[in-house]
Amino acid sequence: MEPFTLPEVYERITLPLLGLGTTALVLVVLLPTFAILGFLTGRRNRNRKIASGDEVDLRAGEASLGAIMALLGLLLAFSFGSALSLLESRKSDIITEANALGTAYLRAAYLPEPSRGELMSALHDYARTRIIPETGGIVSTEDARAFIERSLAAQERLWPLTVAATADPLPPAIATFVAGSVNDVLDAHQLRMRSISVPVSELSQVIVVVTALAALFLLGNRAGMAGRALTWRTYTFAGLLVLVMVTVLDVQRASQGFIRVDQSALKATLAAMEAETG
Repeated sequence: MEPFTLPEVYERITLPLLGLGTTALVLVVLLPTFAILGFLTGRRNRNRKIASGDEVDLRAGEASLGAIMALLGLLLAFSFGSALSLLESRKSDIITEANALGTAYLRAAYLPEPSRGELMSALHDYARTRIIPETGGIVSTEDARAFIERSLAAQERLWPLTVAATADPLPPAIATFVAGSVNDVLDAHQLRMRSISVPVSELSQVIVVVTALAALFLLGNRAGMAGRALTWRTYTFAGLLVLVMVTVLDVQRASQGFIRVDQSALKATLAAMEAETG
């Protein structure tokens, strides 16, 4: 039977298509541009109505603008809440895995040699693969699968060593004590895989962007229809929207951007292992 090490089994991993910097640049350009386009369209419609002698309805589009603004607020609140929930889940999963690795490593010390040294060494090697590098990190699906492949290659040693180490004549109590802790390590891997993806689909993020563009277009259009200039207030609103949307995208990324998942618990566990081995 082939070892269970194929990263292709995690084919449903989803990560953002664009980097954070590229996405921010696109938003900085798009949002004010749509406000300007809306303003030019509104001013052209106003001039056409005036030239034809028709009355300019200054309240036209007021209900649509209010509805779009309300929808935009709802979508941003949902996206921000989802991103924060994902961040907390990732933090919790890392702490859970760090605790499981530390416990399994300490319990392996109850085994006789050479099983003790072999299992402790395997746990140490596996723990090293669980820390995402600070530089680079996981920014693409290929990076995620490379991370998984390294972990699974080290993980495939754990259970065979555990089975061999807990075989007779080892007392059943110690066997259960050690095997249970290693099983928790394997379960913790699945928790990390659960939170490595970005659960908000690309379609959902596109909907938020389209709604923001529509809101700014209608805002600029109302100013143009009313004969008012496009003031700094509109650009300020566009800038704040960019900041909020980029922050949501930043929170969703675990290993890039300004808001990163704290891996101190895993690093501390690895440092304790290395101190134990000398």
